[in-house]
Amino acid sequence: MKQILFRIYFITTILLCAVSSRAQNTVQGLVIEKSGISRIANVSVINKKNGARVLSNELGMFKIAASVGDTLILSKYGYSDIVKPLISMTDLILQMQRVIELDEVRVTGQSKKEELDEYRDQFRKKGSFYGGKPPLLAYVFQPVTALYELLGKTPNQARRFNLFYLKELEQTEIDRRFNSFAVSKITELTDTDLKNFMASYRPDYESLSRMDEYAFINYVKRSLETFNKSGRPKGLLSLPPLPKAPDLTEKNLKY
Repeated sequence: MKQILFRIYFITTILLCAVSSRAQNTVQGLVIEKSGISRIANVSVINKKNGARVLSNELGMFKIAASVGDTLILSKYGYSDIVKPLISMTDLILQMQRVIELDEVRVTGQSKKEELDEYRDQFRKKGSFYGGKPPLLAYVFQPVTALYELLGKTPNQARRFNLFYLKELEQTEIDRRFNSFAVSKITELTDTDLKNFMASYRPDYESLSRMDEYAFINYVKRSLETFNKSGRPKGLLSLPPLPKAPDLTEKNLKY
């Protein structure tokens, strides 16, 4: 009986030692910058297999539970991540590459409408508050201002500018929807054919404003059928070739 109990105790002890030994398998490492000079603290080290997590200390050193075949992932803000498979339990020296961060550059640009609005505001600063078109009540409550809006030089310029303003906004909206990227995607035209097609079938603002996306696609497809049946002619806006320049070399000049 004593022998049996001794054997059970002996086997249990061996098993516990084996489990304890396995549980205590760790690997140590040192994290430094790629330059090999500075040690890196507070690097997150994760064992992808068993989920263990540690941080490197102020000397860049860490110790984590791991076994051969596990994979360590090291990461820290400002540095490129490292993925390190363990092929042995020897101490590790890992070099992290600092990420070069560019200063934030914010590029701002005026839209066509914002640019035109600035010009329109200049007429207001010069005294044309109604763009040359005073409302009816202005003749009652502000007769002098109303007469100035009708007869003044600046309001007259403002009226002409407002016409230009509206036309420019309409053309900008056409350019926004009827652009080379959108048309090429529908028609698969490129280069000269694409330019000629867009010059020939550019819609007017009133027609385009009534088109939803589905109607717009159908318009482009129908126009493409006509374009192909016509032999893909040159665009209506295509310019004729320039005449050959005269020979102005000194030997051909006659005095």
